[in-house]
Amino acid sequence: MTIGIDIVDLGDPLLQERTERTLNMIKSDGDEIIDHPLLFWLLWSAKEAVFKCKREPLNFAPSNILIKINQENESISFESDGIRGRFEITDNYIIALCGNLDEIDHHVFVKTKDDWSEGIRFMIIEFFRENGMDYHIGSDELNLPIIEPDKKEISISHHGRYGAVAYPKSLL
Repeated sequence: MTIGIDIVDLGDPLLQERTERTLNMIKSDGDEIIDHPLLFWLLWSAKEAVFKCKREPLNFAPSNILIKINQENESISFESDGIRGRFEITDNYIIALCGNLDEIDHHVFVKTKDDWSEGIRFMIIEFFRENGMDYHIGSDELNLPIIEPDKKEISISHHGRYGAVAYPKSLL
């Protein structure tokens, strides 16, 4: 199972308005996009989630990942190379989640520690413990996150005040 997640804190003071020029820096010629006020961040988060979903030991190069964003009524989804994804858009953040959407779930955390990289891992472990599971976070052979002892893939993201984890529903 492959899982990818990305979160963008819309309240981050360093988050600047993106122009057509900055959008072109991450766009691919084959991208299919929609007209949306948060388009840059939708496209960015979808590309990052797909990158994480593929679990390849490459550098993130957004313009090399083709994305098709679809909108049906209020629901916005995306596809890339056979990977399906969906967005969760709130007033505070955008989440892009992809993989086998029927078999994965996610949880959002609010930052409580300055060292967010360690803080998010601690909060993930506590989340699972609160749900009766005694897991810890390890790494696979590519140094990507997995849940131990089950050795199941997870995906982790953090930005600004928010963090998120995507995990197989079978873990809970």
